[in-house]
Amino acid sequence: MNYAYKSLAVLVLSAASLSAFAQEKPMKMNMEMSEEMKDKMARKKQIYILKVDALSDQIQDEKNAQKKQALMDEQLKLIRAHQDKKRHMKKMMMQKHMQKMMNKKKGMNM
Repeated sequence: MNYAYKSLAVLVLSAASLSAFAQEKPMKMNMEMSEEMKDKMARKKQIYILKVDALSDQIQDEKNAQKKQALMDEQLKLIRAHQDKKRHMKKMMMQKHMQKMMNKKKGMNM
């Protein structure tokens, strides 16, 4: 019986928190880019993809094991650099968003 009361309490509290959450307005992240910026990003991504593909082709064609490994290392370095850049950009965007939220929160307290 005690288990039933606890389960009922959890269910009621969950429903209450969900209804409260549903009434809140979702946060909007204003991250719209201009067409020029979108084009620039697309071109950079295209160049990256072409480099990776070119290295893949060279790796496939290479017969010498040492040269093949060197090409694979070069490709891995390129991929890691790209991933690091993406992580850094995401971190910067999140920091900018958090600063915006903190400023908004400070404005509400005053």
